[in-house]
Amino acid sequence: MKITQVEALVLEKPLARPQRNSKACRRVRRFTFVLVHTDTGLTGLGDAYGDQALMAEIIRRRLGPMACGLDPCRPGQVWEHLFSSRAFWEPGGSVVCGISAIEVACWDIWAKSEGVPVCELLGGGRREWIPAYASDLHWDEPAWMAQTAAGFVQQGFQHVKCHLGAPGQWEQDLKRLQAIRQAIGPEVGLMVDLNTGMDRTQALRFGEAIAEFDPFWLEEPLPPWDLEGHRWLEEQLPFPIATGENLYTVHGFRPAWTPPCCTYLMPDVLRCGGLGQMQQIVRQATAAGMIVTPHNYSSGVGLAATLHLMAAEEQMQLLEFDPTGTAIYEELFPQGLEVEGGRVRVPSEPGLGVELSPELIDRYQPRSRT
Repeated sequence: MKITQVEALVLEKPLARPQRNSKACRRVRRFTFVLVHTDTGLTGLGDAYGDQALMAEIIRRRLGPMACGLDPCRPGQVWEHLFSSRAFWEPGGSVVCGISAIEVACWDIWAKSEGVPVCELLGGGRREWIPAYASDLHWDEPAWMAQTAAGFVQQGFQHVKCHLGAPGQWEQDLKRLQAIRQAIGPEVGLMVDLNTGMDRTQALRFGEAIAEFDPFWLEEPLPPWDLEGHRWLEEQLPFPIATGENLYTVHGFRPAWTPPCCTYLMPDVLRCGGLGQMQQIVRQATAAGMIVTPHNYSSGVGLAATLHLMAAEEQMQLLEFDPTGTAIYEELFPQGLEVEGGRVRVPSEPGLGVELSPELIDRYQPRSRT
């Protein structure tokens, strides 16, 4: 089997409410889906989850032509060719995100050709249901955030995550956390994500200020390169630190566990290099004593790939699940997506179990704006 074409398709979903974090505000969620076509008629689906201003052209002009002629049933070889066959290396960033998308699509094709779900090729599906937490509460009015968080708990989620830390929002952030904690009660895990928005001194002061709300973890308080700072911060605070979504490849992650920089490591299958790289990261991080809780906040493609890996790697904990309805998510599962009691069922169809139908393409095609 050979890859004959790699297609990049940009779709978008407008938001009813803006999504804000410490670094940005968006009113539209954009996705660059990657379709890998073969000479047998099988097509695999990926999601290029990087800088959306760049991803389509990276796929069309660099990675797609490089992938043509390769065997999609050998995703490791596809990965090596796309990642290291040029003298000018791109060890991280959006190019690796593009490679991840093609690699995931190759696993989709390979599993379809074998008539099995992807988890079987990753070592076997060892569990059918994956425990999840509700993500995300982007910063908004405290009452709205509290009501939304309570709704997540009513759906069965025992952990919820919110985004805080925007400049000038300190006092309001404390009010947001107070309202959320009151709404969800003392037993539900409350994660706080700062999206790399602070330096060490700011993060320490903020962490001390929010300790009364008993956070389950503080996520990405510092820039991703400051692994020593994350380690130092966890030593100072009475709750764990989580980071990792902005690291790339098993080589780039290795400093995160030598020694461990935090309790929870959060690689993203659509950013770190794909399923093969992610599996290596999971196993090596676990051996080093870290808990892997994957970052997953893109489309249903990333959700499906993460579910399959978590089914095969039982040591992984807490799937990040987006119940907000703001992504191109549940509708990618033609057989339906089962979510029950804060758990998500692993797709059992051959491949990833996701499909980008013509109807979805038409629905989310970018419309001209006047």
